[in-house]
Amino acid sequence: NQMTLPAANNRTASSSEVLQLLREICLPLAVERVALPNAGGRVLCEPICAPEDQPAFDRSSVDGFAVRRDDAAARFRVVDEIRAGDWKPRQLQPGEAVRIATGGALPSDGLQVVMREDAEREGEFLSVLRRDDERNIRFRGEDARAGQVLIEPGIWLYPGTLGLLASVGCAQPLVTRLPRVLHLATGNEIVPPEEQPQRGQIRDSNSTLVRAFLEQWRIQPTQLRVPEDEAAARTALESSAHEADLILISGGASVGEHDFTRHLLEQFGFTIHVSKTTARSGKPLIVAQHGNTIAFGLPGNPLAHFVCLNLYVRAALEALAGRPGESVFQTGVLMAALPADGNAREMFWPAHWRLHDGVATLTPLRWRSSGDLTSLASANALIRVTAGAQRLERSSWVEFVSTEMTL
Repeated sequence: NQMTLPAANNRTASSSEVLQLLREICLPLAVERVALPNAGGRVLCEPICAPEDQPAFDRSSVDGFAVRRDDAAARFRVVDEIRAGDWKPRQLQPGEAVRIATGGALPSDGLQVVMREDAEREGEFLSVLRRDDERNIRFRGEDARAGQVLIEPGIWLYPGTLGLLASVGCAQPLVTRLPRVLHLATGNEIVPPEEQPQRGQIRDSNSTLVRAFLEQWRIQPTQLRVPEDEAAARTALESSAHEADLILISGGASVGEHDFTRHLLEQFGFTIHVSKTTARSGKPLIVAQHGNTIAFGLPGNPLAHFVCLNLYVRAALEALAGRPGESVFQTGVLMAALPADGNAREMFWPAHWRLHDGVATLTPLRWRSSGDLTSLASANALIRVTAGAQRLERSSWVEFVSTEMTL
């Protein structure tokens, strides 16, 4: 379903409309083969089939002694030892046993492995103390047969999935390439974190916030600081924008005299889809497009940055990776009252969440304004408070988005 954009002179959108728009305009990036150690956090673009039966041979699931299943004797002579990695085929005779390690290949069919703790060895002889019907064998093909699809395309490659790829010899998986991201931090008032700000100046926290957010996606952005000057910003864009899939501009997205992001993007041929949202924090958000390149004008306040990154930029990254999520929201229970007080605008409230007995529990955090960074010390979630909502009491069910990445 195509989204109906607001009129050109009034491009204001709700958070849901912005998210839907991004799913539509952010096209999946090209694919590439990468070495397995570099594939984490990417989206798989091909089915992975078992090259051989899994396991490829009958193997012991315990440390113990292999004996013939049809041999009911209680005393055996140990005739060999098989460690993991050995291949020693032989037919056991009645009264014979083979010492075998976990993962060791069974020397023949029709065997059973007696666990080491259920037997007592004296020299070359073995006395079985306990024995039941359990064979303690992982049989060939019990996990998957050769040619069976093990992993469907379109999934994120998590550590467990990477381990499975390694186990079947897929050393160069086909994945969506990482986006090239350009980030411009604007403003005459910002200085690097290591510098002492003078009166009227502040340390640049947004560049660190953006970089840390993108590193969760294995993305190393190109980052530039530019003064509050359209000519300087234009020069920065001219030198780097043509290589970018995603452009993030911090600051300059509002409607003040020095807020030039919209005009700058229009000069470079970008179509402005959204110039502000109805949500708080992050109202002066710009979403623009030029060909396959997507640009965001992010409001300068740090908390607004945190909200926009974890809602809108995240949605763009998911779509570029080929996995446009249907919803970023989960549901959980408030552990303390939240004073919404009938705000006319939808709000995203910083919170700390954790899982308790299978239920997500959320503790709202105190914040004063969009420039208040103190709540981010422990924030790992954003509670969605609908427009007009009154005070939300403890134990109320709410929607939230986790800002903890699992890639």
